Amino acid sequence: MKFTVIGGLSFVLCMITASFPGYATEQAPDRLVIGGDTLLLHALPLEQWKERNQWDKPFFPDSLLEINTGCWRGYIAYWEVIDNRLYLTDIYNCDRSAKTELDVLFPGKVQDNRVYADWFSDTVTTYNGELIYYEHSGFSAIYEHEWELVFAEGHKISEKYFDNSLSKNTPVIMWDGHDLIPMIDSLINWSTLPPVEEELKVVLWVETDEQGRLDSIHFERSESDPFNREAVRVLGLVTHRLPIIYKRGRFLPKIFAVPFVFTPEKQRRFRSVANITSEDYLAVK
Repeated sequence: MKFTVIGGLSFVLCMITASFPGYATEQAPDRLVIGGDTLLLHALPLEQWKERNQWDKPFFPDSLLEINTGCWRGYIAYWEVIDNRLYLTDIYNCDRSAKTELDVLFPGKVQDNRVYADWFSDTVTTYNGELIYYEHSGFSAIYEHEWELVFAEGHKISEKYFDNSLSKNTPVIMWDGHDLIPMIDSLINWSTLPPVEEELKVVLWVETDEQGRLDSIHFERSESDPFNREAVRVLGLVTHRLPIIYKRGRFLPKIFAVPFVFTPEKQRRFRSVANITSEDYLAVK
């Protein structure tokens, strides 16, 4: 296992930058129906159509547009794959209170209430099942079942399936580690620490392997600092509660922040209480 002492602010900014690329908010995905199953489509086929046709207008009037931070494009499109062909079936506004008339946008191309998406060529990702991982960013969410689909001029030419169900301690939604604080507080050996005069925070940036074992720990304070040493010790007792994330059927390494908050009140409250194990804590919970 690797230990690294890092500069607090610069490392935190680096982690924030790495965790939140692109859009500041997770975007509402289009929907794709295949074989009767509705999947979340992490791609925007209509954007290729808009670019090809130099379409720079919204699909809805201002009174119906309903743009929000989770739907910057101003619409949610519905698609269906039939006989390996991709069809556009509906275009809704962001809150799905209105939809466009496909005949107006695609004159002469609507058949059986759908439009063949012959303009679209790309490799896309689709999901369904239980939510595993969520960040406030673009199309970052990961779900239990994942497919990679390849389209060429609207024709589906290949499909791959990935099982992400080996993920553990999920869903992970904007992880900040604060759910672990009650367990952490009960496992800290408060009587061996120096007197806590004022609130002190220690944050460990942790990476595990696919078995949930600690792989590396990054910390801001000196390794010899007693509060840092105690945080590292307790971390070893709560590692089994850290998330394990799979994407495309493979373990996805992630760095998670685990906070430790030392206060005078906690030290007074816990110092006279015998420390318990993480198993004891879970039994009480």
